[in-house]
Amino acid sequence: MSSFLKVCFFLVFLLGPVYSSAQTGYRDELGREISRDFFEQQILEGPYFGIPDGKGGKMLVHRMPVGLVDNPRIFYEKTGQLKAFQEGKMLLVIYYPGKDECNSSGLGNNATSFQKEHKTLLKWAEKYGATEPIYIYLEPSGLEKYEGLISWREDPDDVFRNQFFKYPYPCGSFVVIHPSGSFRGILGGYPLSQVNVALKKLAKN
Repeated sequence: MSSFLKVCFFLVFLLGPVYSSAQTGYRDELGREISRDFFEQQILEGPYFGIPDGKGGKMLVHRMPVGLVDNPRIFYEKTGQLKAFQEGKMLLVIYYPGKDECNSSGLGNNATSFQKEHKTLLKWAEKYGATEPIYIYLEPSGLEKYEGLISWREDPDDVFRNQFFKYPYPCGSFVVIHPSGSFRGILGGYPLSQVNVALKKLAKN
């Protein structure tokens, strides 16, 4: 083996561990490598969740998605709201991931409080031209307390999970979809006032 090749192999052997140690295992929402400190800072101070990236590491997910869906009509059809789509109304969806530590204790477990929130949502929906809130679940465990008060339905063909709620965000989430395809939401626990904000902003479309 030539001296040049020996040097190359030595450098690969020497630098390999250094390169591996530089791989933090943490990525931002665009998949770029970031430091652990920055990752944790974004979760503590910014609107982010940390989720497994499927490769043994973790990735940031922005909790306040805003964007445009290609086929908004499908979400109206799947929830029996095609008439609302034709009338130009926004679709208001509250999403329940299943029972977790957040929604099984405290205010998250108070059906009476939730019923009051429902009345507030009805008022905002009427004000901004949206459907009545549609309550969708991924897993029904824990919803027994709402029986006779709030009607929940299973995510039809997982269309909402696949588009908006790909991971088991804690507490619950919401999304508002405009017939144009524009949407706004919050993943995980949210102040009720943020639903009002989303409705107000999308109503300007």
